[in-house]
Amino acid sequence: MDFTPSPLHVLIILTAISPILAYVSRKFRLECVMDVYSVIGLAVVFYFAIIQMLNVTFQGSALTLTGLREGTASIILIDKLSAYVTFVFVLVGLASALFSVGYIRERKTEYYPLLLTMITGMVGVASSGDFVTFFIFWEMMSLSAYVLVAFRYKSWEAVEASLKYLIISSAGTAAILFALSLMYGIAGTLNMNLLSTVFGFQDMAGKVWSYVILALLLAGLGVNAAIVPFHTWLPDAHPAAPSPISAMLSGVVIKTGIYAMFRVLAVIFPSAIYNWGIALALYAAITMTVGNLMAMLQEDIKRLLAFSSIAHIGYIVFGISLATVNGLAGSLLHVLNHASMKGLLFLSAGAFIHATGTRNLDELSGVGRKMPISGTTFAIGAFSLAGIPGLSAFVSEFQIITASLEAGMLPFTIIMVLNVLISVAYYLRVIQIIFLKPLTSVSEKAHEVSPLMLIPVVALAGLGVCIGIYPSPFLEMTKAIAGSLLAH
Repeated sequence: MDFTPSPLHVLIILTAISPILAYVSRKFRLECVMDVYSVIGLAVVFYFAIIQMLNVTFQGSALTLTGLREGTASIILIDKLSAYVTFVFVLVGLASALFSVGYIRERKTEYYPLLLTMITGMVGVASSGDFVTFFIFWEMMSLSAYVLVAFRYKSWEAVEASLKYLIISSAGTAAILFALSLMYGIAGTLNMNLLSTVFGFQDMAGKVWSYVILALLLAGLGVNAAIVPFHTWLPDAHPAAPSPISAMLSGVVIKTGIYAMFRVLAVIFPSAIYNWGIALALYAAITMTVGNLMAMLQEDIKRLLAFSSIAHIGYIVFGISLATVNGLAGSLLHVLNHASMKGLLFLSAGAFIHATGTRNLDELSGVGRKMPISGTTFAIGAFSLAGIPGLSAFVSEFQIITASLEAGMLPFTIIMVLNVLISVAYYLRVIQIIFLKPLTSVSEKAHEVSPLMLIPVVALAGLGVCIGIYPSPFLEMTKAIAGSLLAH
């Protein structure tokens, strides 16, 4: 099947052209050209991502090989999982780029090429059929993310957060690279399909090196996904970045690690052979508990949302640990729901910060009454992630909980239910502050942001409501993806 042009192809072209266009627009002092170029370009990519996802879901998969030997070729693999994850990445990327038009005022000629590079890296990671190609795109995503966290480099907070992110993430990347070197030494290839054949033999489960590789991969990917205890970079990096970048980091960048876990755990190291389910569920329980408890203690709205992301990564990892169709489907749906709703929350919070100049919750008291649209969209995102019925995240959280009961994981099910209740508490607290508490001298001066900034938050809020009301197509799609992974 021919997917020309694919989202990845278009993104690579857009990213390659962007520095040239940035130079020209800076020379002629037309930085607004970068706004138009990036938004229209990502809109085109989003269209192709939708077409690709529908084609792959209903017609099969596509595999493109380049190189002379299959074992060493660079491979672009488009299957149900990669097409679905690409759709999620580009959705949040487009929303962030559109919001950036009104939010980013300075150095647009630097900002947009970096944003496009980061999105290209993520889509490349999702489309890689071998670990060499995967690693190249992974580094492209990571390096651009480090720079974007420090985009406002005159602030010491941004520089410190970026450096911390760089150091910790580099350690995770080193663990991944070491694991890949061991895999190549054993199998003689980094082709994901061939690796699944080699490590899928029952005999490999008795070898110590198989578990060393698995541990290194989970640690390295866990750094990117912010699984406890590898999460310490996230609460600093996400608040320090510009709000559209915070939406990208919390919404989708950490999902690249989750995507890789789906590939590694469901395809290369299946649970039926390597029995990693309970260990992964334990990590998930710790991650969701630490994330939610720390979120309750925050007075900075962006740090609260960052810790909440850690908790939701715990929910997703718990679904993966079940290694069943329903469990994987719940996690896959929560990837979409959390990405869209956390993107919505960070963009809505960005609107508050843009209007008031503060991230402190006490100073934002009553701001929802001065900014009713941004406040309403924030409330929809908060209620969704808190698991309120009728909104998107409730569907995926309920799917994971019921799947865990089916799998006989009652103690972990109780832990997840308690964590969902904790999230209800702190999200209700935030809603109370921004809507019900008296205005402060800071929030009194707030006014609604521009329509360009409101379009993406309203669209994401609408998606959250649509999935909550009519989840069947999304559930069926994620179950089909989960079934194809386990069948592999």
